[in-house]
Amino acid sequence: MPDNTNFKDRTEAETLTSSVAMQKWGGVASFLMAAAFIVSGLIYLTGNLRDALGPLAYSLADFLYGPLWAASLVSAVSALRERIGQRAARRMDLALLASIAAACAFVAVACIRSANRYYHLGHPELNLEMSSTVLIVWATLVAGVIGAAWHFLGWAWILIGASAWTSRSLPRLLSGLYFAAGAVSLFVYLLPDLEPNAVALGVVISLWQAILLWKSASAPEGDS
Repeated sequence: MPDNTNFKDRTEAETLTSSVAMQKWGGVASFLMAAAFIVSGLIYLTGNLRDALGPLAYSLADFLYGPLWAASLVSAVSALRERIGQRAARRMDLALLASIAAACAFVAVACIRSANRYYHLGHPELNLEMSSTVLIVWATLVAGVIGAAWHFLGWAWILIGASAWTSRSLPRLLSGLYFAAGAVSLFVYLLPDLEPNAVALGVVISLWQAILLWKSASAPEGDS
């Protein structure tokens, strides 16, 4: 009979290496999520589009709050799904799907903001910033898509919190923070003033998540 021992050992080693790499990338992605929240928020609050570097700064903010944050979210949830494993597989599958929906919505927000801004800058003769109709339509559209993005993200966080709580794969306090952040995020579309609270909770969760995933990658077989 053929000896498959070496093949099995090689397969297990490759699986472990892949899992460690996933946890490391998840840790990096989680840190990028927190950084993207903070930096993009500062630019949106303090930036001046009329400055020489204003358009570039706002484009950076759109990239951070849109594509970069979206890719980091999906990567981080994928790493959490790998960490929790079969202990809550179906809920984590749903969490990953919800995070993908949220990521797509955040990218859509960034694209809408960027397209609107460059159309305004490219047609100064139209004085679109003085048109109340244009501003109302733009603000309503952006707020609606942001609300949808946070709503999907809320379900993702709630599902992660439920998975972590029942599987005991994450600290209880962190699981509770997932529930709290998810509950707040679900209703951003109804109460836009909740968005800063959701962002603050998201930063805390992302940083804690980054530490846990990086520790898990450093000692995959130990307690983390």
